[in-house]
Amino acid sequence: MTEAVTLIVGADSMIGQGLWSLLHCAGVRVAGTTRRPRPKEVPLVHLDLAKDLRNWRCPWPVAVAVICAGATRIDACQQDPEATALINVQGVITLIKCLVEEGVFVIYLSSNQVFDGSLPQRRPDEATCPITEYGRQKAEVERRLQDFGDQVAVMRLTKVLGPRPSLLTDWAQTLKEGRPIKAFADMGLAPIPLFCVVSALRLVADQRLPGILQISSQQDISYAEAAYYGAQVLGADRRLVQPVMASKSANYPYPVPTYSSLNSDRLRLALGITAPDVRQTLELAFTNPGLLAGGED
Repeated sequence: MTEAVTLIVGADSMIGQGLWSLLHCAGVRVAGTTRRPRPKEVPLVHLDLAKDLRNWRCPWPVAVAVICAGATRIDACQQDPEATALINVQGVITLIKCLVEEGVFVIYLSSNQVFDGSLPQRRPDEATCPITEYGRQKAEVERRLQDFGDQVAVMRLTKVLGPRPSLLTDWAQTLKEGRPIKAFADMGLAPIPLFCVVSALRLVADQRLPGILQISSQQDISYAEAAYYGAQVLGADRRLVQPVMASKSANYPYPVPTYSSLNSDRLRLALGITAPDVRQTLELAFTNPGLLAGGED
């Protein structure tokens, strides 16, 4: 019989690629999906969450599946809730149902966006209260996954920082060039490095740990504070950082979350995983983002 695989749905996403690399290096048999056109030599199976997936089956037997795919841009979900819900809710639930019926343990990636950002360190057992369409879609999937019992784990994440270009790497380049940046002073983040996320996912998969798990830095920091810290570690002039209010910005027409941190006690107690201090993560993001994936620069 063919050995069962760990299936990464959305293997070409940042988290999907990081998890693939970790599992492959550990000798785990991995398969992945993508909705994008791909060269024949790339070993990914085509899967589009916007399509009818009721009869979709992976070509190989699957032991564990990690759902990394979806429409993740907040503005896209706000502007077209129907089309994005087709992917993020209907497509995801249909796929997970098919996998669970085959005896697969499924890990679903969710978000701190299921909360309104009014309080820090939200607990896994608190009632969800999203204020964005993206958060509402994530919360709806979480609600429906309760029907699958111990066959499913929900992993809620705060902002994941990896080696790909991001707002913080753009800021770093701008500060190095001596040009000013604008940063929200009234919006918080609790970032976590990619290597921490994929390590946690591997352990959850190995132990088939069900229920809601959360991973987050222990401290919230405003985007403006993060920018000031970036200027400090880069040796740039702090006066290049221009704090602005998201609540008064035409560039952010959504409710503003003051906090994004999540209580990660269950993950720490069950698996011994704690996210690095927020400033350690930010220092890597500004000075050596390649290390956010856990590799060497």
